[in-house]
Amino acid sequence: MITQEEHLSRILHLISPLRVTEVPLNEALGQTLAANVTASVDLPPWDSAAMDGYAICLQDFTPGTLPVTKTIPAGHRQQESIGSGEAAAIMTGAPVPEGADTIVPLEFFHEPTQDVPTEITFDHIPEANRHIRKRAEDTAAGSIVAAAGTFLRPNHIGAIAATGTASVYTARQPRVAIISTGDELVSPGTPLEHGQIPDSNAPLVAATLESLGAEATHQVRVRDSAASLEHTIAQVEHSVDAIILTGGASVGAHDISNYVLSAWQHEDPDQAIRFGEVNIRPGKPQGFGLSPAGTPVWSLPGNPVAVFVSLQIFVIPGIKKMQRQAPHPRTHHVVTTQALRTPKDLHYYMLATVDDNDRATPLPSNSHLAAKMAQATGLLHVPPNVDGVAAEGTVEYIAL
Repeated sequence: MITQEEHLSRILHLISPLRVTEVPLNEALGQTLAANVTASVDLPPWDSAAMDGYAICLQDFTPGTLPVTKTIPAGHRQQESIGSGEAAAIMTGAPVPEGADTIVPLEFFHEPTQDVPTEITFDHIPEANRHIRKRAEDTAAGSIVAAAGTFLRPNHIGAIAATGTASVYTARQPRVAIISTGDELVSPGTPLEHGQIPDSNAPLVAATLESLGAEATHQVRVRDSAASLEHTIAQVEHSVDAIILTGGASVGAHDISNYVLSAWQHEDPDQAIRFGEVNIRPGKPQGFGLSPAGTPVWSLPGNPVAVFVSLQIFVIPGIKKMQRQAPHPRTHHVVTTQALRTPKDLHYYMLATVDDNDRATPLPSNSHLAAKMAQATGLLHVPPNVDGVAAEGTVEYIAL
């Protein structure tokens, strides 16, 4: 038996990041930055008004009536200035005139209106430095706004656009072929005959890939036939960046993935597909290596929860490395509401629901209980050196 750490280390060693491409920012959502995006200018690039109001200079200021000598709208390009004893009407986002050191909201003087008064009256001295957005308050020129390895979500796109950046460098998204093996599998929605089950693995794998931004280019079901599997792989391996097989990874008479992939001849034995038992449950039978064409190939167990765990622990880190992201999942500790009995010497993973107070309720996690996955918010993980966890004890949690 090999350890989870050894198996994952080999996966990450054999996988290489994909090439970098430049893409327009409006096409970059869901991709991974391959280079830092930095601010080319200060943000804001100048002191600007945070509210509609009146900019004044407090030097030598005394309460009374001030003339409104100019109006500064947002987008005003001319540098303005004011001195003591005058005010400038200013709109939100407009550059603050030189000499002004505070802005008094217009609501202090009158109801909102499109008409600008010719004068305003103060009965007290306003507070200094109010309602002014300072230059570089958001970020300074040269600062990193989004770092390489960032999976681009809408908030990142907005922040990058604010820097004036029109295109970014991203890792090309992986193209992955999914192959489900098993005589018993049929398409979801097909009327079932005795001995048949819907193929839930291919949709599970495809959805996982797509949630990462990767592309599931093929979803193929193969019967328990070595010739069929060999033919299918030959058809797809040169057009994809990775292949994921489910089912047939063990050593039974019909475990064709093991038999077919183990027979591949490879110039470098260290890159060949290796099968073995990994010290995890569920998901003990695992295979991984490169095809003769150099394509990474995962061979996962066939039971749905075992596939689900394998995706989280072994496949997602590899896909993330292709995307130039940090490969390891983010984890934190939660409190289990129930005692956990765990097998000795194995990494044990359990489906669980975790509430807003980080209290976890474990779910039945036998490898065939596919419907239970719908209730889960993540996985609890108990490492091999821990012999069970008492109720109210802490346990590591991987959120979905």
